[in-house]
Amino acid sequence: NDRDWWSERLSNNFQIDTRLYDCFVLPRDSPPIAGTVPNATGEGNCKNFEGPCYEAPYRPFKECLGPRPMTRNRLRYGSLHSHLKNRLRLSTHVKIDGEGGEFTALEQLMAN
Repeated sequence: NDRDWWSERLSNNFQIDTRLYDCFVLPRDSPPIAGTVPNATGEGNCKNFEGPCYEAPYRPFKECLGPRPMTRNRLRYGSLHSHLKNRLRLSTHVKIDGEGGEFTALEQLMAN
């Protein structure tokens, strides 16, 4: 069972909405990516829950991070720039699990 503790903690300790992007994990192995865990339950409502639980809203996406939006080998890719373009400076917390392709996206972000 693949659980994203970081996004759960942001949700439950700080009431921060999260978006989960992962194109490699299978929904059957990750209830959060499958969208089957308690979601937007409200502050304090996950304290006694044993499994994954999100007090603030989260949205899962079967998408990889890449240099530009595209589809390759049946995997959908989105760019970090496209996901951040309508956000205010310093308004977003980003956690990236690097499988390799993310480095180009980070280089592009640093160049802008």
